[in-house]
Amino acid sequence: MARAGDAAAVARVLAEAFAEFRRQYTDGGYRATTAPEAVIRARLAEGPTWRERGCKRLYLSTTPFLHSAIRLYERCGFRRTDEGPHDLFGTPLFTMEKGVSAGDADGS
Repeated sequence: MARAGDAAAVARVLAEAFAEFRRQYTDGGYRATTAPEAVIRARLAEGPTWRERGCKRLYLSTTPFLHSAIRLYERCGFRRTDEGPHDLFGTPLFTMEKGVSAGDADGS
């Protein structure tokens, strides 16, 4: 799991990973997707609270043009839903969900 000290590296990886898709995002959507180190650090401090809170489902939102990511999410058990959000600062999104079992609580 990433820690606060990894925030700069995470921000760098996000910037590199999404650079090729920059033209398909709105400015706001791209900034939210490729968050700077300070934002990443704050998110890491929040931690994986779904384990602590006994959540039964995980949700993620993605853009329809990230085909490889969508295939990865599907291989990991996520399925598309009709739930929102449907855009990120004007960049189109759709939501995927996955049920969480007791075995997922340890991160496996």
